[in-house]
Amino acid sequence: MPSLREVSYGMYGAWRFACLDPAAMAWFARGVDAVWRSFWAAAIAYPGFVLLISLLVPPAQWAESGGFRILLVESIGYVVSWTAFPLVILGFCRWLERDEESLGFITAYNWSQVLQTVLALVGLIAFRFLSPAAGILIYTALLLARLGYEWFIARTALEAGGVAATTVVLIDLVLSEAVAQITQSLY
Repeated sequence: MPSLREVSYGMYGAWRFACLDPAAMAWFARGVDAVWRSFWAAAIAYPGFVLLISLLVPPAQWAESGGFRILLVESIGYVVSWTAFPLVILGFCRWLERDEESLGFITAYNWSQVLQTVLALVGLIAFRFLSPAAGILIYTALLLARLGYEWFIARTALEAGGVAATTVVLIDLVLSEAVAQITQSLY
């Protein structure tokens, strides 16, 4: 379990990345133990994830499938997403000859997911509750910001070029969409 200090540093490092600070990696602990502790970010982001699901799943689907089933299936998908991406990235980083940097990247990526969950919530709330044009504009802008944010983290943490960082973002998008499609088909 991470200390309060490590959580604070992880969240501050995630914020520094959002400010496009290339020195943001200084705020993250490194190594295998730090990677394991960074998965606590999943617990921190989980309430936001549940709120996202409550906004994304149509009321008719809640009535048809039941809240328990939807939350159970989505929670399993949440765990799968949190574990599948690092496994794929470890292989990708080995191929890039960035094994040493991969652990720092996973740590930074995990802590960044808390901030990305907040951004996703803001975008979805804007989409749902503002005028259609304003909602789409804000949602799209925040989605692009999240993609750019993740790209910057990958480029900085992996000390890799733009193509490698873009590939990391695409891997995340494809995996996330695959898990979402499978998850949604189960309720």
